[in-house]
Amino acid sequence: MKHPLSYAHYPAVVSVSEARARGASDYDIRSGRGFPPATWGIRFDNSVSTEFPVPIWADEAWIAEAKLLIAIAHRHPGVVACRETAARLYGWPLPHSVGRDILHLGTSDTNKRIRRRGITLHRMRMLRSIEWLKLPVLSPLQVFSQLASVCSVESLVKIGDAAIGDWKSPPQFALATLVAHISETKHLRAKPKLEAAVDLIREGVDSPMETDLRLWAVSRNLPEPAVHPAVYCPTIDRTLHPDLGYPREKLALEYEGDHHRTSEYQWAADIDRVNALRAAGWTVIRVTKSTNRHQLERDIRQHLGQQ
Repeated sequence: MKHPLSYAHYPAVVSVSEARARGASDYDIRSGRGFPPATWGIRFDNSVSTEFPVPIWADEAWIAEAKLLIAIAHRHPGVVACRETAARLYGWPLPHSVGRDILHLGTSDTNKRIRRRGITLHRMRMLRSIEWLKLPVLSPLQVFSQLASVCSVESLVKIGDAAIGDWKSPPQFALATLVAHISETKHLRAKPKLEAAVDLIREGVDSPMETDLRLWAVSRNLPEPAVHPAVYCPTIDRTLHPDLGYPREKLALEYEGDHHRTSEYQWAADIDRVNALRAAGWTVIRVTKSTNRHQLERDIRQHLGQQ
């Protein structure tokens, strides 16, 4: 699936000497008039802009981080976004405990130093960079490996489901490729944690909430539900794919986010969908963030004949 993009006009990035060559006075440089500071020694030229692709889900914080990365890369060629910064640029669902006040950069230059507040430089023996939306970013597989130092197994699974899925950004890698990377790469930090996460990553997941629900079921010693099982519904002559399900017992679990409630169209479509599944002989349990999980567990066990 090709994801739609919007476009933003980023101001040109110039050094202080380049700004002076463009007619900026010392006062312009000090005050930031027309040439606001990006980072030490680097200015933005608001009179000149370049069009950059931006994901439609990107917010102002995403754009600000992208602009800062471009400015830093202009002053320090060869650096790339890595760790949490790269994960945010990829659109991966980082846990709320991970802050965004640090710009994480990677370099293969062992002598490189960037001593600036808000920037952490990671020197890497093996650095594989890509261009992501015209931004220099560490390869997705390496970024995923790095996140083991700041994420739990559950968070890594959520990120992995997103990275191989198609719910926000295009897939960054295939599950088989990730498995090979983790198993074949030597000296990975927290490798047991990465291996545990990879064992729980599944293809075709649409959202982090689906991952949460699936992992919750596993944590309660329930059978792992299938992701998007195929259900032919004769009343509408279509095959539907509930979020999660137990095909043998014909039990579907549907996670309902707030947009299911606030959108009149989505609400009506959900009703038609549930009716079609039930007419096909399936039981549908609808789940929200406020669902009582103890009751949910009892309902699932009863339907699976585990009580």
